[in-house]
Amino acid sequence: MNGDINRNNNVNVNIKAARKRRLKHGGAALLLTVVVLIAVVFLNYAVGALVQAKRLYADMTKGQIYTVSDAADEIISAVGDEGRKFEIIFFTRFDEMGGNEYQRQVYEYCRALAEKYDFISLRYIDSIAHPEEAAPYQNSEVPDLKTTDVVVTNGEAWQVFKIDSFFTFDVNDKSTPFALNAEYRICTALMQMTYEKMLACFTVGHGETTAGGSLCELFADAGFEVRDIDLAKEDIPADTRILVINSPIYDFGGEKDAVNEITKVDRYLDGLGNVMVFEDPSVGAKLTNLAEFLEEWGIRFTPARVVDPVNGLNADGTAVSALYTAEGTGSGLTKELRSLENPPKTVLEGAMPIEVLWTTRNQVEVSTVLTSHSTAKAYSTADGGEAASGEMPLMTVSTHTTIGENNEAYYNYMLCVGTSKYADDRYLNGNVYGNGDIIYEAMRAFCKKPVPVDLDFKVYDDATLDITNGQAVAWAIALVLAGPVVAGIIGGAVCRRRKRS
Repeated sequence: MNGDINRNNNVNVNIKAARKRRLKHGGAALLLTVVVLIAVVFLNYAVGALVQAKRLYADMTKGQIYTVSDAADEIISAVGDEGRKFEIIFFTRFDEMGGNEYQRQVYEYCRALAEKYDFISLRYIDSIAHPEEAAPYQNSEVPDLKTTDVVVTNGEAWQVFKIDSFFTFDVNDKSTPFALNAEYRICTALMQMTYEKMLACFTVGHGETTAGGSLCELFADAGFEVRDIDLAKEDIPADTRILVINSPIYDFGGEKDAVNEITKVDRYLDGLGNVMVFEDPSVGAKLTNLAEFLEEWGIRFTPARVVDPVNGLNADGTAVSALYTAEGTGSGLTKELRSLENPPKTVLEGAMPIEVLWTTRNQVEVSTVLTSHSTAKAYSTADGGEAASGEMPLMTVSTHTTIGENNEAYYNYMLCVGTSKYADDRYLNGNVYGNGDIIYEAMRAFCKKPVPVDLDFKVYDDATLDITNGQAVAWAIALVLAGPVVAGIIGGAVCRRRKRS
């Protein structure tokens, strides 16, 4: 009997001990689970607060649209070497910056700039609560300063940009942007406020295309002061870097006219000036004084229109995709484009061929820049007959060399283009075509100044998430709770396992 009692007592003691051990281990597991849950929640909060306070973000876009490109870095670093400091001002409180998607995108790129360069900073003005702080940037040119506007300033001068100017829109759809162009816009603003102003004069008085066009805008963005000039009434300013003759309809005054405008252009070139001429086939034969002058630079426009049904971009083949010259001085204007794995097309719509009269004469060298393909033909604007065929020059550059003191060589240039549509919006805006890149290269060669030739807009990723704000909040909550839930499940499993053991 006593033996049975002792055995029962031992069993009870063992049961109690096992229960005590299970309770101890289970409590420890539960405590560990609670600690892990608290740690995960705190870590989520701490990381979120740190990201918000320090603005620590990563550019996860496929095209790295918020990351400073190498081309922009080269320009901005050079600007920083000049010793100026810049400020980018938003007229919205920082905590409200995400309320406008377009403004948020511009801010993201500007934030990347401020993080990368110590001479660039960001400032936020609540223009509604504190209009007096925004007042200095509101003048006759910007009477209606908006909360979405952006100012770039060096402390002395500033430029005000509308939010739309930071984006690229399709020619046929001006409502929805397809690319962010903040890099180009900011870089050109920094350059314009850093370097000495360069003057580009556009001739007027002959029916030219001037004010408000894409070509004028291209020069302005590259840091030029753009000015109209009527050669019948005024001389070309001595500080003019480039004179642009953009699609005249009427001829320039010559020796038999009251004012010899051609002589003014000739004298300007003698002083190492540079000229760009864009001419339309329909009027080329009428511009006799201008034509005679251009022959002195080794070129003659042929009054014919080039058609290429094989390499044309439109139905009738008049929008010709050009070949890039790989030899001679002109090849320098297409070198960067030719170095690309997939060079963009350069399009000359309604172009006429240019006859190169000679290659070298009187210190002037003539070189082609763009030619048509071998499948092209040119038809006379007079009778419609075939005037030429094959690879015909469509853009040329004539280089004049002057030997100065100590045998130092100086160069000035005449760029000729056989179409009035080379600088149309569809061909200059963005990086779809190479038209704008070649003009930028010409600016850089003519003026020996940095221009934003390699800055392209950044196209949005195709695989973007298309979700509503409610869905975005749901995803955020799910991601925040994911860690604690997983930790809870693991902790529960550990507790059950402890109890069974």
